[in-house]
Amino acid sequence: MKKAKLTQQLYTARDKTNIEGYITFPADYEKGKAYPAIVLPHGGPMARDYAGFDYWSEFFSHHGYLVFQPNFRGSSGYGFSFENAAIGGWGEAMQDDLQDAANWLVEQGYTEKDKMCIAGGSYGGYASLMALVKHPDTFQCAASFAGVADLNYIYYQARNFTNKDIVRKQIGTDRDKLARVSPINFAEKFTKPVLLIHGSQDSIVSVRHSREMAEELEDADKDVKYIELEDGSHYLVYQPYRIRTLQEMLVFFNKHLM
Repeated sequence: MKKAKLTQQLYTARDKTNIEGYITFPADYEKGKAYPAIVLPHGGPMARDYAGFDYWSEFFSHHGYLVFQPNFRGSSGYGFSFENAAIGGWGEAMQDDLQDAANWLVEQGYTEKDKMCIAGGSYGGYASLMALVKHPDTFQCAASFAGVADLNYIYYQARNFTNKDIVRKQIGTDRDKLARVSPINFAEKFTKPVLLIHGSQDSIVSVRHSREMAEELEDADKDVKYIELEDGSHYLVYQPYRIRTLQEMLVFFNKHLM
């Protein structure tokens, strides 16, 4: 099997901030040809992607997709101010950086405006859902694995942990603002299909997020599919669940992009 090519890229956000990211090209990539694309924000959000092997990117690129992993504001490794944008910044500049990444892919000719989906796990799942709320015309679909849907529930749940002050500082303490950047409160705004996958025993992001997000979307008569992985955790360490998650996402992307 031919190895997919990965390259480091740099794009400029709307406020002129430089954002680094990585493109994994389809194995049969031809320069100048536009491909269906998946924007893949990482979890954390105070983490980052690297120029190394990533099994999500590798899997989708081998099935004909161009995959872009932007290290949006809030990512680690780019200085204090850049990473500190994650503090209380959910749904704001970090989210806009993903929209700008999608626009850049189109401007560069890597993909077409109606040929992009967004997917991710944990914070990346949150960002994928929020993308359909904040920028509904950019992506044709969103897939969330173990994603956060309700920031006020994160705030509430933090009371059970010794690090509750750290958790609340990271997401912010303005409850009204948390409601405004929680996808679960905007089911009526969703106009594109959603895939939700969550492990029933997730101890990091409660399965309640995806269960209730699915219920809200179903009640609003939206296009949603929810898969609950019995005894699954926050991480795809159980190989059958890893395979199933990737296969379900591939079928989902093929349906809406190919």
